[in-house]
Amino acid sequence: MKNISKIVLLTLLVLSQSSYSQQEETPKLIVGVVIDQMRAEYLYRFQDNYTENGFKRLIKEGFNVKNTHYNYIPTATGPGHTSIYTGTTPANHGIMGNSWYSRALKREVYCAEDSTVYLVDNNGIDKGVTYKNYSRSPKNVMATTITDELKLFTNGRSKVIGLSIKDRASIFPAGHMADAAYWYNSNNGNFITSSYYKNDLPKWLKEFNNQKRADSLLNLVWKPLLPINKYKNSGEDNASFEKIHKGRKNSTLPYKLNELRKANGDFAFLAEVPYGNTLLTQLALTTLKGEHLGKGDDVDFLAISYSSTDYIGHNYGVRSKEIEDTYVRMDREIATLLNGLDKELGKGNYTLFLTSDHACSDHPPFLNAMRLPGKFYNPKSIGEDLNSHLSKIYGEANYVLNIDKLQVYLADTTIDKEALVKETQKFLKTVEGVKETFAPEFTVLNLNNSVIGAIIRNSYHSKESGDVIFHFQPGWMLDRNYGASHGHCYTSDTHVPLLWYGMNIPKGESVKPYTITQIAPTLSMLLNIPFPNSSNTRPIEILFK
Repeated sequence: MKNISKIVLLTLLVLSQSSYSQQEETPKLIVGVVIDQMRAEYLYRFQDNYTENGFKRLIKEGFNVKNTHYNYIPTATGPGHTSIYTGTTPANHGIMGNSWYSRALKREVYCAEDSTVYLVDNNGIDKGVTYKNYSRSPKNVMATTITDELKLFTNGRSKVIGLSIKDRASIFPAGHMADAAYWYNSNNGNFITSSYYKNDLPKWLKEFNNQKRADSLLNLVWKPLLPINKYKNSGEDNASFEKIHKGRKNSTLPYKLNELRKANGDFAFLAEVPYGNTLLTQLALTTLKGEHLGKGDDVDFLAISYSSTDYIGHNYGVRSKEIEDTYVRMDREIATLLNGLDKELGKGNYTLFLTSDHACSDHPPFLNAMRLPGKFYNPKSIGEDLNSHLSKIYGEANYVLNIDKLQVYLADTTIDKEALVKETQKFLKTVEGVKETFAPEFTVLNLNNSVIGAIIRNSYHSKESGDVIFHFQPGWMLDRNYGASHGHCYTSDTHVPLLWYGMNIPKGESVKPYTITQIAPTLSMLLNIPFPNSSNTRPIEILFK
């Protein structure tokens, strides 16, 4: 009996140590996937046409955080990617939008601009004419990212790479310390970087660019992947609020890309069709092999952001045949990516999360046709009317420096600033559609008793924000002729998917509310590394139970 007891105790000890070892095991690679402008409902509305190996695989074999939202405005690509990877909001990381007005520079600045660096293409550094459009780096991000913290924790041994069609969507996830961020050059179809990272492209990327894949994809015909009668969860093709490309008289599938490309930006046109996503998947799998990601002693990080979904959503809208076909194809891209990761690293040896940088809202004419509320607003017109109003009260002058979508920047004058702000708020409240106004700098005009006070606090940056922030009723959209848009605080724009999959991820789902800023601390806890320095400290607890 004593011998049996010893054997049982020894077995339990071994099992316990094995269990502990498994819990402490870390993946070879973290893969962050962001699908630009993806509404959470797209996981379900189009699911009848999905395969078992893409979105459904992630849902069935991973964990679905079904009630994930953004918690600031504007909901846009630059701040979205930055918030995912820093674990905080514009109030701390400083990326106020894709662009914003700078008082210091007296002009609008682009979120990823950096005049001290240059484009790096297949021929090395380009300091010529084209570099001005590609002077990019993460220098405007004022907080560390989860990828920065991984680099610091492993003393630089972990490799971190960011990939996207859009520069900001590859740069901000990769962070300040990345080995590289690569994005699409719409002038020639190559993937490029900037001298912030390196002075020459790696051999494998030059070879990839020399294959002229973008050129080949732009000679295809974009037609429905499945019989059109299977696309039953989108509206009629050629709706009145869809974009009509140059060279076309309607917006009906199919699109012969080789006939349209020259008149619609040539290589830039690839971003506006699903094959832009195809090219990015090809790049991701090539990067995986070219950089030997997941093959070292330390965990690596590959950040992938699919951008064509955003362009297509903006062009055709939430209910279009084009957007349904795009997500049917996107499902196949995810399947291809997962199969490639399985082949290269082995199933279960990597951890992946999938989310979006923002969702999107329906075009007001569509809403009106469905007897739902919705209208357009024009910031330029509001700014002109506001300046006229203030001039009548205080004398003719240029009081409004800029209206950046939902923020008013007022000029410095001899007039009492608080009085000027109050009068600005008073005027804005008379503008049709405006729901609330905020002046965070003044306590008497603060966010108390506001419906979205917490969201504004998360959005307000003391150095970069405007003097007055305002927002509209649901259904209102920045004036545009076609498609979908985003930027507001309502669930149409804030509710995004969040799927976790792979090593150390349980199977299941949760309907508990979570914010996008909980992704970074969750990764910190999974990897046992520090939080980004301004991060939310609350991980998604249910993943650890």
